[in-house]
Amino acid sequence: MGRKIPGKKHRGVKDPLKQQAKRLAELETKINAPPKNADEQAIPKTLERVVKLKEAVKSGKITKVKKKKKKKNALISVGNKLCSKPLHPKAKPDKVVPVFQQRPGESEDRFLHRVNRDTYAFINETAFERKYSVQVNRNPNTGEIEGLSKCEKTELDKIDMLRSKHKNIKKKKKKKDTDEPKMSKSEKRREKLKSKKQKQIEEKVDEFDTFKDQVKFGEVAHEPPQLKVRPKHADNISTFKPGKKKLLLHSILKKSEKTKMGTKKTIAIDKSGKRKNLPVGERRQLEKQQSDVIAAYRMLKAQRSADVNN
Repeated sequence: MGRKIPGKKHRGVKDPLKQQAKRLAELETKINAPPKNADEQAIPKTLERVVKLKEAVKSGKITKVKKKKKKKNALISVGNKLCSKPLHPKAKPDKVVPVFQQRPGESEDRFLHRVNRDTYAFINETAFERKYSVQVNRNPNTGEIEGLSKCEKTELDKIDMLRSKHKNIKKKKKKKDTDEPKMSKSEKRREKLKSKKQKQIEEKVDEFDTFKDQVKFGEVAHEPPQLKVRPKHADNISTFKPGKKKLLLHSILKKSEKTKMGTKKTIAIDKSGKRKNLPVGERRQLEKQQSDVIAAYRMLKAQRSADVNN
């Protein structure tokens, strides 16, 4: 059984009525308390804020924002308020931008549609000028086309022409910014484990498992196959075998072998002693001779016995 957990000790006032009376005595001066002086009354804070606001308006700290009144039936005009920046003396003159003025009786949507159409026409015109190196002359007041004029070639145009002629001048290729998706730590860990497993599988793969030998039913192989067909251009002596090539060193080696054979001396062996004291090679030779003699003797004896019986 577990131990008995003692209850919390109540160290305050044990009588709840006394405790409530004490709490109410503390709040008596704060809740529903009459004013200290009956003749005076405090100003509310909201009224104080209104008074401060009035004083700020009178002093000029706060001014009224006047709303701009829109003119009724005012026509829209675009392009007449554009300020042109001063150009460089050698720079090309700016194109005359057409002024768009809303016509009387034209709705706002139709006017914007017309502005959009003329803007696209203006962009196509600039592309035409750039392609054929010409300039479209327009009337600055009306914006109507007056004619075409050839553009003078600048230094940049000459450089472009030289580049097109001499293709050996390599242009710097812009590096493609490949935005690869960033991987989280868990994804990187998984990728690392996958690559590790793949490496282990590749190491375990046995190349001989893939080899298959097709054997027919009942086929028996007593020995490995022999290549009987010889290539046409092959030499009689194969140069791949060691010691078969005709090298200059062979003549030197043969001479040295002859000299070695000539220098060998015949050593006399004493055969009068016991056979066990003889060298191993000599002993084998003697045993062989002995067995040959015995076999020949037995054959002769068998022939003689056969002749006697006949």
